[in-house]
Amino acid sequence: YDAKSIISYYDQRPWEVGLRLNMLGLPLLGWYFGLLTDNLLKIDGKESTERKRGAELREHLVRSKSVALIKSGQALSLRPDLLKSKIWAEELGRLVDSVGSFSDLDAFAIMKDELGDIYPKVKRAKKLESSSFTRRSGKRTRLSRLVESDPLLSMFEFYNDARSVASASIGQVYKARIRRGPVLEAAIGKEAAKRWGGLTVAIKIQRPDVAASAALDMYLIRRTTMWLSKFRGGDVVAIADTFGQQLFGELDYTREAQNCERFRGLYGTGERWDDVDVPASCVELTRKRVLVQEWIEGEKGPWKGEKGIEMVRIGLRCSTDQLLRTGLFHADPHRGNLL
Repeated sequence: YDAKSIISYYDQRPWEVGLRLNMLGLPLLGWYFGLLTDNLLKIDGKESTERKRGAELREHLVRSKSVALIKSGQALSLRPDLLKSKIWAEELGRLVDSVGSFSDLDAFAIMKDELGDIYPKVKRAKKLESSSFTRRSGKRTRLSRLVESDPLLSMFEFYNDARSVASASIGQVYKARIRRGPVLEAAIGKEAAKRWGGLTVAIKIQRPDVAASAALDMYLIRRTTMWLSKFRGGDVVAIADTFGQQLFGELDYTREAQNCERFRGLYGTGERWDDVDVPASCVELTRKRVLVQEWIEGEKGPWKGEKGIEMVRIGLRCSTDQLLRTGLFHADPHRGNLL
């Protein structure tokens, strides 16, 4: 995150900034006028009205394709006390794993580009390999044919007809099984292939335009805070820059994988915490825009009854330990990241 470079770049592109302001501001302004109308008609307290406005707000954030706005909506979903509406919080909570997907073909193009450094080794091994898997019979989709014919993508056996199974603000997720064999050994080495071959994994692929979108959003946020700093105390610009640093940090999946492995070493090995599991990261197949992790089955929250109480107990113990003992803590423990 380089605030000065972002300011310098977009100061010279007023038309691009203006278009972005219109794209973000006009729908939200229309939504706000809808709230005023509800108030005038005395229907703003009805559950159906709140559900409608909450869904509209969520849809506006999704259509904006703004990483900053979507992440803000995710954060607000955890604070119904600030929103003054539990129903709005429920609607915004759906931003956790349902933000609208992008083209699967584009996703696989990004994956091939990011893993291009191992492509020559994989291609050579593929030529020498007779056939370590059986092709699916019956009708196959364009995506399935692409996966089977590509030396790199065919290292994975994709579920859901090679379509994404979830989407979030920064990327979307595919479920796949890593195929054993000489191709995998050529790609990541025999030791890593022995550990990961045959395992089911989650493959997170970053959205193609997310970096540019985040930069423009941070320009707007920083310019706004620079204006606000003239009228109020506190270093609001520094707060915006802290948010920008965290946001841009999330765009580097290699960094995320390293942090996950550190966290797993402290809490996910079963030595001290037998009731906490942390997915392993396949660093050999992870790049800046592609993250490969162990797939873990579980039930997404909210959890009701005794199960929910137990999750709170575990969460409190683990969070306290992170803050007071290890100093490495999970900074985003919303229910989309917990099972």
